[in-house]
Amino acid sequence: MPLDPAQRHQIEQDAITAACEAERLAACDDAIALLREIADLERDDDGDVIIGAGADGHNDLMSRISAFLAANDQ
Repeated sequence: MPLDPAQRHQIEQDAITAACEAERLAACDDAIALLREIADLERDDDGDVIIGAGADGHNDLMSRISAFLAANDQ
């Protein structure tokens, strides 16, 4: 038995909502992983996190944070 247009529309809307929620939860998981990594970093005498760069001036953590923010800036 075919679905009526209202049922089909509701199913499509539910699928879109579920996909958006899955993306949001994945982004939250990624953010939590980055925050845990930051929390494990060394701290200075004031308790501030020290985020340094390597000899080549590159910082992998900051690059990943920047990429995360760019991908999730909505």
